[in-house]
Amino acid sequence: MEIRQFRVVVKAHDFDRTCRFYGEVLALPRLQTWDREGGRGALFQAGTGAIEVLGRAHGADAGRGRRDEVFDYQGPQHKLTVVLAVPSAEKAYEELIFRDQNIPGGLKKEPDGSLAFETHDPDGVKIVFRES
Repeated sequence: MEIRQFRVVVKAHDFDRTCRFYGEVLALPRLQTWDREGGRGALFQAGTGAIEVLGRAHGADAGRGRRDEVFDYQGPQHKLTVVLAVPSAEKAYEELIFRDQNIPGGLKKEPDGSLAFETHDPDGVKIVFRES
């Protein structure tokens, strides 16, 4: 079996806000964007993998009292952790804290001695930066 790419798909409650987080706060390069009848999407490069953000189509009934289980379900972010391996957790932390002050706990030493820190995307998905 040949695997060409690994992707994590995030179904965003607020597409624009989530894209700003991955593109501006985490500074991941945006590879592709689309806006189709069925919904919007953006693909961000994350090392050798990618993070795909999906959102409702423009004009969808979001926010008008209707729930959309595909985008409003709150379960997965509590089970999903995206780990981004970086050469220096300290440098990544300094870059990220400059763009976003929402980094709970700061840098921590992992049991194996490496440094790591975590943040969360706008939908609550845990993002861990781990020195490798």
